[in-house]
Amino acid sequence: MKKHILIVFVLLTAILKAQEVAKTPAVQVISRTLENKVLLRWAVDAPIAWKKANAYGFLIERSTISKNGEAVIPIEKKQLFTTPLKPKPLAEWESLATTDQNAAVLAQALYGDSFETTVPNDNLGAIYAINDELEQRFTFALLAAEQNYEAAKLAGWAFEDNTAILGENYLYTISVAIPHEESILIENGTIYTSLDMYEELPKPIGFIGSFEDSRVTLRWNFHLLQHLYTNYVIERSDNNQNFEQLNGVPIFNAQDSKDGKSSSLSYTDSIPNNKTFYYRIKGKTAFGETGPASASTSGKAMQSLGFAPRISKKEIPTDTTAILYWDFDEKGNDLITGFEVRRANTDSGPFETVKKNIPAIERKTTINGLKRVNYFTIVAFCKNGVESESYTALVQPVDSTPPAPPTGLNAVMDTMGIIQLNWDKNEEEDLNGYRIFTSNNPEAEFNEVTKTTFKGEAFVDTIPIKNLNQKLYFKLKAEDQRYNRSLFSELLIVDKPDVTPPSPPVIKDYKITNEGVQISWIPSSSEDVVSHVLFRKANADTNALWEQIKESKIATDSIYIDKTIAAAGLYTYTMVAKDKVGLESAPTDALTITWNGKIILEDDIKFSGTVDRELRFINLSWKIKNIDVLEYRLYRGIKENDLKLYKTFDGISKGYNDTNLEINSDYWYGLQLVLTSGRTSLIKVINLKY
Repeated sequence: MKKHILIVFVLLTAILKAQEVAKTPAVQVISRTLENKVLLRWAVDAPIAWKKANAYGFLIERSTISKNGEAVIPIEKKQLFTTPLKPKPLAEWESLATTDQNAAVLAQALYGDSFETTVPNDNLGAIYAINDELEQRFTFALLAAEQNYEAAKLAGWAFEDNTAILGENYLYTISVAIPHEESILIENGTIYTSLDMYEELPKPIGFIGSFEDSRVTLRWNFHLLQHLYTNYVIERSDNNQNFEQLNGVPIFNAQDSKDGKSSSLSYTDSIPNNKTFYYRIKGKTAFGETGPASASTSGKAMQSLGFAPRISKKEIPTDTTAILYWDFDEKGNDLITGFEVRRANTDSGPFETVKKNIPAIERKTTINGLKRVNYFTIVAFCKNGVESESYTALVQPVDSTPPAPPTGLNAVMDTMGIIQLNWDKNEEEDLNGYRIFTSNNPEAEFNEVTKTTFKGEAFVDTIPIKNLNQKLYFKLKAEDQRYNRSLFSELLIVDKPDVTPPSPPVIKDYKITNEGVQISWIPSSSEDVVSHVLFRKANADTNALWEQIKESKIATDSIYIDKTIAAAGLYTYTMVAKDKVGLESAPTDALTITWNGKIILEDDIKFSGTVDRELRFINLSWKIKNIDVLEYRLYRGIKENDLKLYKTFDGISKGYNDTNLEINSDYWYGLQLVLTSGRTSLIKVINLKY
């Protein structure tokens, strides 16, 4: 068994991280949806809990959440089996364990009397921490199950739900069948899936090969499809048609990348020179599926030159000229066609050819047209097409020319005083960074904010905003690698956010008029005020809220007549001022007044009558403008000063036909209004002859 464990040993680092954080043990579960079934895989994430779970077994509950887009209420829950899933007896492992090393490792971890691993003398860091036998069983068992789905099913850690129905969405809950008397706690694992989520496995992408002398190095980014593929197989062909698998053991990721994004796997294959080979990879899932092959990469290994040029000396006779000297073993002269010089702005490139066709016997050359920063390499060309390149050499002429001033300055500042400056990047190749200066007064000296050269084109700072000055001023200078500084950029003016509310207005007087309540005020003294807002509240209603009745957007306005009061009673007024950013002042002192209702004048009542002797009635009609009337009182008499109450009507009435008449008689009619406030009007009188 030691041989099998050693083969998968390099995989241990992939799960060490999960054991570093102490937490409540839990069941971790993943799923894969096929066209006609749901595949489930799970594992307990702590060694002691893992051992207990294997003894007690696992239960699976399936909850049907929805069917064909309609929610299932109540949720349908079903136990997929009543007897807990446990590892199969050892005898049932024999057939699979003899043909697959992962199944053998998993069987040994579950049933072996002892479990030991042989640690290679490699620099694998935290791998040496796995020295406890239970942890070793736990770790290697999980890795082995990850590589063999059939072995995971034998261990009771996988299940295929063949009863799933298209159009239904499920939540699977995996739990450990812990007896009631057991005190250990293992959290359930859950996963949501549906047959509708089926997708075909994708082709691996980003597969490349680097062909060298007698070998090829194959690389690909496993992180892109890490959620699907746990390992890979590599296939090779000499005709791009018939491929054979190269690696006997699937290739895994044995180490997490530092950034978690660019993790790559590699494989080196020894091949003869001068023959074309084709390679492709296939991903394998934790459910035993093998995905489609990637696009193939091809090439041929070529014998290396065996010699490499080395830049030994450099001279700079002028600011635009350099002379490069290099060493190269003369034994290689007959093996190469010549040299060329390549240049880049940085040590890592990209490089471009600046001089070619240098004879094989030459060991120096002159380069014209130097830039501020120059990284050079010398490349020797082997007659078989192989290149041999020197290390880079930096050539930098004397530079006293400063960069151009920065351009494109803009700024954004929030109400917390956090300001972000942005500007366009300078185009100088030897740019080192920027210096930032600020002042509260454009005529005063500017102070440097950056004490060292600032890299980048976005600068964030926090400034006090509750001081008196309302603007900030910024200038920038660019700085190159020789510490030459540019002239100042154009001045950037930044308005500080307004966080100070305006001063309140003052209600100075009021007057009760027949139209309503006239309010007079002294406007706010703040310069940035854009409006004054008047509020009213009816005191008769204890739950009444303040009602906005007027917003005057003319700063000099100081009088408003409130004509909207409906009923008599006590009313309270207050005001606030608003500035241009929406800040409100404190409210004014409240003003409480008594409103007795609007006085009804005679001209407000339109009262008239028409005599119809043929039909023997008098038609009376009335009309009142903009007054809420509770009741109309109609008076009648044969003399103007002898009117008596004749009829009453509700407030929506518009007239009355009087038929109780005597021919050749004079009738005097009077109309009086009773308002909703209880107030009564004068009696308007008309005279009609019948």
